[in-house]
Amino acid sequence: MYRVLALISSTLAASMLSPADPDFYNTVADIYAAPDCGADSFVWADPIFGRGGACQPLDRHGNTPDILSYKPTTIYPECVVTLYTDPECNSEPYLVEVDRCAQAGVPFVSAFVLCPFSDGYLRESRVSGFEWP
Repeated sequence: MYRVLALISSTLAASMLSPADPDFYNTVADIYAAPDCGADSFVWADPIFGRGGACQPLDRHGNTPDILSYKPTTIYPECVVTLYTDPECNSEPYLVEVDRCAQAGVPFVSAFVLCPFSDGYLRESRVSGFEWP
């Protein structure tokens, strides 16, 4: 029940905010403490805030269990989300898509979101072979 309410409120809030809003978030995902995005390992729905264009920690408050799988429920149009297993976004990149479970075999710890409105979005993408959708 709480998961459904969180999803509804996060989807409504995301649709009402714009990238210029300080509370804007570009991605909402379900995070899991085990592989395969199973309901029994669901932790909570978690947003990624901001305009993108920078490496960001997935655990912003030091209270998140290891994120062993990650399933986006919402990604702002034309944004691309890449997860990493290191804090500097230098490890192997894992591109994620809405409603698709991503896992790396080790915990995800950071994300890099690139959107058309991201600061510096015209520079070379952090993901080789990247093309805008």
